[in-house]
Amino acid sequence: MQVKIQNLKCDQLINPTIEADHPALSWQMVSTQQGKAQRAYRVLVAGSAALLAQNKGDIWDSGKVPSANSIQVLYKGKVLKSRQKVYWKVMVWDEQGRPTAWSAATQWQMGLLNPADWQAKWIGAMENPTPNSTATYPAPYFRKAFTAGKKVKQATVYVSGLGFYELYINGKKIGDQVLAPAVTNYDVRPLTKLLYPYDDQSTQRVLYNSFDVTANIAQKDNAIGILLGNGWYNQRDRTVEGNMWYDLPKLIFQLEVTYTDGTKQVIASNDSWKTTTGPLLKDGIFSGEQYDARLYLGAWDKPGYNDANWKPAIYVKPPTGALHPQLAPFDKVTRTLTPTFEGKTRDSVYRYHLNETVSGWASITVKGKAGDRTKLRYISEEGEDYGQIDTYILNGGVPETWQPKFTWHAFRVIEVTSKDVALNAESIRVMDVHTDVQPNGTFECSNPFLNKINTAYLKTQLANMHGSISSDCPHRERLGYTGDGQVAMESAMLSFDLPQFYSKWFDDIDDARNKKTGFVTHTAPFGGGGGGPAWGSAYVIMPWLYYQYYGDAAMLSKHYQGMKQWVTYLSTRTNKDGLITREEPNGWCLGDWCTPTGVEVPEPLVNTAYYHHVTATMSKVAKLLGKDDDRAMFDQLAGQIKVNFNKAYYHADKKTYWQGRQGADVFALAFDLVPDGSRKDVFNSLLNHLEKLNYHFDTGILGTPLMLKVLSQNDRNDIAYKIMNQQTGVGFGYLLDAKNSTLWEAWDSAGSHCHPMFGSVVEWFYTALGGIKPGADGFQHFVVAPSAVTDLTYCKSAYNSLYGKIRSEWKRNADGTLQILVEVPANTSATFVLPSGKTKAKDAAGKNMTVKQTNERSVVELPSGVYRFSLS
Repeated sequence: MQVKIQNLKCDQLINPTIEADHPALSWQMVSTQQGKAQRAYRVLVAGSAALLAQNKGDIWDSGKVPSANSIQVLYKGKVLKSRQKVYWKVMVWDEQGRPTAWSAATQWQMGLLNPADWQAKWIGAMENPTPNSTATYPAPYFRKAFTAGKKVKQATVYVSGLGFYELYINGKKIGDQVLAPAVTNYDVRPLTKLLYPYDDQSTQRVLYNSFDVTANIAQKDNAIGILLGNGWYNQRDRTVEGNMWYDLPKLIFQLEVTYTDGTKQVIASNDSWKTTTGPLLKDGIFSGEQYDARLYLGAWDKPGYNDANWKPAIYVKPPTGALHPQLAPFDKVTRTLTPTFEGKTRDSVYRYHLNETVSGWASITVKGKAGDRTKLRYISEEGEDYGQIDTYILNGGVPETWQPKFTWHAFRVIEVTSKDVALNAESIRVMDVHTDVQPNGTFECSNPFLNKINTAYLKTQLANMHGSISSDCPHRERLGYTGDGQVAMESAMLSFDLPQFYSKWFDDIDDARNKKTGFVTHTAPFGGGGGGPAWGSAYVIMPWLYYQYYGDAAMLSKHYQGMKQWVTYLSTRTNKDGLITREEPNGWCLGDWCTPTGVEVPEPLVNTAYYHHVTATMSKVAKLLGKDDDRAMFDQLAGQIKVNFNKAYYHADKKTYWQGRQGADVFALAFDLVPDGSRKDVFNSLLNHLEKLNYHFDTGILGTPLMLKVLSQNDRNDIAYKIMNQQTGVGFGYLLDAKNSTLWEAWDSAGSHCHPMFGSVVEWFYTALGGIKPGADGFQHFVVAPSAVTDLTYCKSAYNSLYGKIRSEWKRNADGTLQILVEVPANTSATFVLPSGKTKAKDAAGKNMTVKQTNERSVVELPSGVYRFSLS
């Protein structure tokens, strides 16, 4: 097949609205031929599609650039202005110097880059009469009528509504997103009665959304309608962590219309807008919604509506956060499910259930009298409702369908209390709602139990993705815990397409942290939450992982000072022995959280191990970015931490750390803390400890993925497999019971049954069993080192890197030979590492392949292409 250039993206997005001066452009070479690679590229960027079609790059013509880079090509053309739309395409020269055809054209557009671009003002419905109370008020509706007297050439909306909004033009909802915009640290807030210490030195940002609404504007009378929900901006339902609300809902809106005659019109939010309340009496993220259809407002979002009784909107205090375009993915309704109807279980109570936990809500269709009431109670797998209740009051007379807009629930069972309205199997449909991240990897093997763990993780992770953060649980807390996020990040990146998801979350972490001391909060955006150094260390660990998977050094540059400051902060938290025993005054240091029998590993051991880990990681970051003085400083500090750690916890006579229990040796081995010459002995101590446990986990959320990494790095995936395959005792055996579809918070079933943190083990499926591992700087060169453990007969894994699809599949024949399939995307190469005991490789034609010996392992070097071969 002729080489094609496809999948053009700007900042990893298709046709985005951005604000970056130098966005990163990327593309993929696609070919069925082997050995295809890029040796040069040329990018054209034009101010019109017509110019681009003529191969004229009036905005930027890169010229022929000798480079293999196809994922982080920084735009270096003319300075772009607010609203400017540009069109671009690319061609490349292959490994033989032959040019490809031009790619298809694509585009990006600049957002509103300057505060002066906003003619709109922040408006609201009222000033809060009880700002210090947990009371909330009915959702405000806003409308604005206008006339477009000429033919419309282009119409673009810029809008943000805090906490959430829904936008309608002439009765039609704009966009398929829900729960928008994505949550951020919007504003300065009082922050009272906090459960955890927090010196608020944060920065703020607010995300806005933009839409092309050209087709929605009529050449006559028009109407804009906006409904606001409380969201996180006015979250007053759950105060166990403290009072963290900002203010009453508010909005900013700007519609820019360009007519075919060249004239322009701007319709902006101001005090000429009208507002009222209606049927949505209450909306809360944690508590659900109350909707009284008797208060239905009619066609409030259409032209000609009589809003004489509506009152003028008021100007309100703008949030302190600057406005930025939302690049992170929206939350969306991703599936509609039909639950199983169990009938009336007791007087006035109807019951429905799903075969899996979902995060979302129910749509109810009923018919009855005005004032009849239905109450929907959402129940999780652990049997708790966590206060998740929606109430719908009928208008009466005709069939009515309703669903909430500004909340979500995590549940498997719905109980509907309906005294006067009969329900049936058709009355309830379930909307599965989460951040709309796309699948990016697949895993399957011959062991159904491991497949079930992977499936449970996917369900758990998706249920916990809202507002482009990964939460700890989607019902009880819903907070973006950084510790949970860092342990499961590789599993998430291997499973889903997440560049902009994590880019946004890193901004949240940066916003929430203390810019004076360097302290990084345990949740971001900050919502309380306990943790310890392993939580704040996410701000170093996660950007480094991001670089390893996405090859984006700019992300490290962007956050370098904050990452460095975290290490500096930890240096102020040590005791006289150089160990970290505390964080903030009166704060928590949880250590290895959720171990099987309580936290027994000393918290300072875990804290100090992470102190060393992030310091050593920062040495790598400094080297990459050319910061030699910092690198030397980090190396020296890491060496001293290692000395202090071993002095406190290493028992040279026993070749073990602490008591050798609950994964203590794992932290030392995983984070390179073991003295030179003692790694083998300490590793053998770990193996002896595991044997005593009959190969069960004794680790918590931090030690569990590190246990698997250590075993894999020491070529003992056979033991890792034993641990992962445990179906009784500590492990994932609970998933064999059909009543459990998602991962638990704790091994003993305590707490939430929908926590993604132990999904960290899924990374081992891909990187150990499948063997797909990034190289030094992403996946332009990568490693495929499958572990063909004897209890498996086959394994299939695939990962869509930024360069294209990577596949690693193996199957064991009856005679013990292995059939291998490896796919290496164009413009990349791979090192295939033969499994232990295998030294010869034959291609599909039966010819011997070139096998080299590297670091005591047999390897085959593979340029791009699809390869099928056998190992013996």
